[in-house]
Amino acid sequence: MIIIPTYNERRNVSRLVAEIRKAAGDVPILFVDDNSPDGTREEIAILRQAYANIELARRPQKLGLGSAYRLAFEEVLRRGQSQYVIIMDADLSHDPAELVQLSELVKHYPAVVGSRYTAGGKVVRWSLPRRLISRFGNVYARMLTGVPAADLTRGYAAYQTDWLKRVPFQNMKSDGYAFQIELKYLLYSLGAKIYEHPITFEEREKGKSKFSLAIVLEGVWYPLKIFLARITNFKP
Repeated sequence: MIIIPTYNERRNVSRLVAEIRKAAGDVPILFVDDNSPDGTREEIAILRQAYANIELARRPQKLGLGSAYRLAFEEVLRRGQSQYVIIMDADLSHDPAELVQLSELVKHYPAVVGSRYTAGGKVVRWSLPRRLISRFGNVYARMLTGVPAADLTRGYAAYQTDWLKRVPFQNMKSDGYAFQIELKYLLYSLGAKIYEHPITFEEREKGKSKFSLAIVLEGVWYPLKIFLARITNFKP
């Protein structure tokens, strides 16, 4: 199962689905849309008529990336039909050609991260300030959480559902980058080995980036909470 949260991605979802189908065949796709005002849901409805195994979870308003993933994970686990899930962005920054490799690797590792910062990974079309923020943020998160991964904030990843069953999603409150950090931290804390697979990340060509100061600040605060929890009795 591939899980893809969407908000105002009408201009990207058709190409995304076509490329997923070309790379990975009829693998099931679950979109979680936060009532996009640009017609994303309507575009997905059209795609559901053209392609098999596409589902759409509709939410009444913009509720955030983290809660979209939590809803999708809980639904997949409730069904009990998938041995693993893959999460990816809807903006074409994640190359669907990597899906085959991620699907193979996750058979052997509890968590597989599509990493920009392991050997062979790279970023395309980012400004220098954005590169520096991302690099620093990942070094910062790794140091404070103790999770041995170079790219903790990236959202192109595969997870075995047997390990996701152990994650207390009902207690997770983080969103954006912080959700990606928190999920990897929780899995690592449970004993899951995290494998990093190099990917090329390309900045979106169409639509507006969701990157914001609030996302950055949450990404700063959550690793600090984890660090405090590691050295005191503070509960993150």
